[in-house]
Amino acid sequence: MTRPVLILGFMPRIILPIARSLQRHGIPVDVASFRPAPRIRSSAICESRNVPRPDLDRIEFVKQLRGFVEERGHDMLIPADDWMLTAVVEHYDDFADLLQIGCPPPAITRLVLDKSATLEIAQRCGIEVPRTVRIGNSSQLHDLVGSLPFPWVIKPAQRETRIEEMKSCGLRTAEEVATKFPRGRTFTPPMLVQEYRAGAGVGVEMLLHDGQCMTIFQHRRLKEFPYTGGASVTAVAEEPNPSLIKSSVALLQALQWQGVAMVEYKVSAEGRAVLMEVNGRYWGTIALPISAGIDFPLYQWQLAHGERPEIPKAYAVGTKWRWSIGYLHRLYDLLDLGRRSTNARAVLGADVRELLEDFSPSIPDATLKLSDPMPSVVELLLAMRDFVSYTAARALQSKAFSRWFRA
Repeated sequence: MTRPVLILGFMPRIILPIARSLQRHGIPVDVASFRPAPRIRSSAICESRNVPRPDLDRIEFVKQLRGFVEERGHDMLIPADDWMLTAVVEHYDDFADLLQIGCPPPAITRLVLDKSATLEIAQRCGIEVPRTVRIGNSSQLHDLVGSLPFPWVIKPAQRETRIEEMKSCGLRTAEEVATKFPRGRTFTPPMLVQEYRAGAGVGVEMLLHDGQCMTIFQHRRLKEFPYTGGASVTAVAEEPNPSLIKSSVALLQALQWQGVAMVEYKVSAEGRAVLMEVNGRYWGTIALPISAGIDFPLYQWQLAHGERPEIPKAYAVGTKWRWSIGYLHRLYDLLDLGRRSTNARAVLGADVRELLEDFSPSIPDATLKLSDPMPSVVELLLAMRDFVSYTAARALQSKAFSRWFRA
């Protein structure tokens, strides 16, 4: 019998396409995530368990995850998000004796987890990157006013072992810096402050083995959440750009990368590409290349088991993809922002006009399969819970509610 694969992660839009790909080819899949993440129930997943967070209880994390591996006989481990990738890197030697780990050794993977290191190596490869300043805490933002032109993009410098306390955000003026990051309140994680570069988000996905690029895929983000830039909610497969492919291969080879990775760019209307970051694991749109004919999870498994995959030379350019739950989050956010922003109202109007087209049955969904509906049902219920919670919180904070309450 084929031994099962263990996926570490909690994002259904990443885990489910990997699990379904492997399960279609007779490869059993189990999933482990950190408490208190809800377990993903799917016909493509044999066992789903929660383990302690390693930053809270390292000993129990190692003990319980090793116990799971020994009990089920996994022979391959795939970290499916940055949180899990960091945990695997920090405890690589605790599991390397039991099974194959689906990422390079720690010294290499840390170069991708550290965004500053990635950008530095990219520059040495001749790849254009945004002007970037690394700061130790948010109080140093005020010192950059006047020296770094607005608008800025601020993001954590390091993909951390816990959920990031501060996600990427944009700052357009010195007044926004003072409002969002007052001097009396300091965020301590190191941050990158980058010049904003306009353009479409383009991802170049690759699988490298023994230093050679085995297959490539390229997609373009069509809609994101939040709408100003973030996770893809709709995307389309496009023809590989030779210049982006050349840069991406050079960068990953300079990193000595092995396995899957996505190199992300911003591409202007004139075609000028600027590197944003490298994801050293499976990406949120992984269901798109699988639908278009490039089955990354299967090829990675085959290479890890000494097999030579039969990889198509081309894929279905123009294939679209949708993450329905993310799309709903985007619409909800635009409804809220539209009360204060004419730009948000315009984007919301365009989204409403394109709703039927975006939700065409011909566009595959990130998680929804009629033969396996439960994961999407649970994801939808959790989103509805969040929407109710957000709405109630805003109502409690509104001046109108306060006046009514005092009366």
